[in-house]
Amino acid sequence: MSTNAVRIATPEDNPGLIELERSSPQGSKLKIYSERKDYFFRSTLYGNQHTLVAVDNQADRLIGVMAGTLKDVFLSGKATRAAFFYDLRLHPDYRRTILGRHMLRVWNLMDRWAEESGAALLYGLVKSDNTTMIGFQKKKQNYRFTGKMIVLSRPVFKLKPLRLQPQELTPEEANTYLTGKVWDRYGNYQFFPTALKDRYLTPAMSDSGLFSCFVLEQGSSFASIGFFRVCRAMWTRVIRLPGYYKVLKPIFDGLRFVLPLPRLPQQGGRICYCHVFNHLADGPQGLRLWRQLLIHANNLAYQEGATLLTSAFDQSDSFLLHFQRGSLNRIEYLLGYKPFVRGVPEVHTPYYPDMRDMN
Repeated sequence: MSTNAVRIATPEDNPGLIELERSSPQGSKLKIYSERKDYFFRSTLYGNQHTLVAVDNQADRLIGVMAGTLKDVFLSGKATRAAFFYDLRLHPDYRRTILGRHMLRVWNLMDRWAEESGAALLYGLVKSDNTTMIGFQKKKQNYRFTGKMIVLSRPVFKLKPLRLQPQELTPEEANTYLTGKVWDRYGNYQFFPTALKDRYLTPAMSDSGLFSCFVLEQGSSFASIGFFRVCRAMWTRVIRLPGYYKVLKPIFDGLRFVLPLPRLPQQGGRICYCHVFNHLADGPQGLRLWRQLLIHANNLAYQEGATLLTSAFDQSDSFLLHFQRGSLNRIEYLLGYKPFVRGVPEVHTPYYPDMRDMN
């Protein structure tokens, strides 16, 4: 097996990495693949990255990738250096082939990089129905699954009237007014990034122009959400629609302008997302204000051309049940990790979904 078939990715690999994502569809009845302009955009939000690719040299083709970043996170209240892998994929044509075994070497090299970089553990999230990747991970010694993240998707409707007008905070205002509230609500969650303890958004997040923060206050009640315009960075493309989508789409399209019906994708069309995070509500009218903020988020997503409004939760988060009402889709992710040092907590719940991971 050629040793130069695994290497560190470079900016010149961007087209090949984008094509690899297109070549790795997800889903069964609704089959989609991901698209993006810049594969390395995610690393700008983290501030660092380590991306390894497996190559079929004879075909001059990227066949697999594993991308990771270093984060400082809180585990059981202690600041801990962790390596997080945010992409792991192998081209379907190379599964169960000799060349596909290069991915085991990719994983071993990622392990080595993480440990040599001072990480106490390597962790990642994998869809609970991704049997290929789960099986692959189970082959790794000392790799354990613990914890879970749930992503819910709500359909984006036509513009809805608002009873109250939310206030958008500047990054400086959000840092001053909301950082402590977010920490009080989520600071005890595992994997809460240390970079977000004293800031609502990191400088890289603010500089991207994709993140906003909104609040509503009335009397002694308060609510807030963060808003991430994922649709400007990535989207998915529909390969195959379920039969009932094909039947409903012309009906929904005809009635959508008079009734609050969602947009349904068409075969070959895009599914675009906006994401809400850091749900906060306090006081007797807090949840009512929070629901108004979700209407505002729906309207912003509609103006962005998004199809879905998503949010991620630990399974114990009380906002999960509230956001679930009216959601179309639920995807569960398993959290797996490999410790490199002693003393890494074995319980990773409740889990804090880092909004930077949602693209």
